[in-house]
Amino acid sequence: MNKKFLIFLTAITICSGIVCAQEKSVIDNTNEFMNSFKNCSEFKSVDEIEIDGVSSKVTKSIIGWDGYTCKYQEIVEFKEIGFKSKVNCNFTGEQVREIYSVMEKEALDAAKNPQKYQNMSLEEAQKSPVLKVWNKYLGDSNVCKIEM
Repeated sequence: MNKKFLIFLTAITICSGIVCAQEKSVIDNTNEFMNSFKNCSEFKSVDEIEIDGVSSKVTKSIIGWDGYTCKYQEIVEFKEIGFKSKVNCNFTGEQVREIYSVMEKEALDAAKNPQKYQNMSLEEAQKSPVLKVWNKYLGDSNVCKIEM
């Protein structure tokens, strides 16, 4: 499996997790994750997500500050195909602020227009500004390392 496909798959899972959380409630896991991410304070969530009949388990962990970087880890497991990936990121304060800003704007939009997010297709989720900002750093090996 090539790296670009893995980055895409991981990014889709991240975005889908955000969309699924927003379907439950904008004030649910998404806001807790966002607040923890903004401050780089400890956070852990485990979500079961199904995309087009493929089940995955996504574990997101904000570990906290390590010097000048915010440590973030995400483990994605695809049960049906026996595939597991781990992403370890070290975000600078500026990168944390950028990602948080995009997530906050999207969450505010979801609060104003929840129907849009409840009926969001995978194709629409792929165009999300949240997905784009995460992809930016998932594809940067100086920020995020992907293990298969």
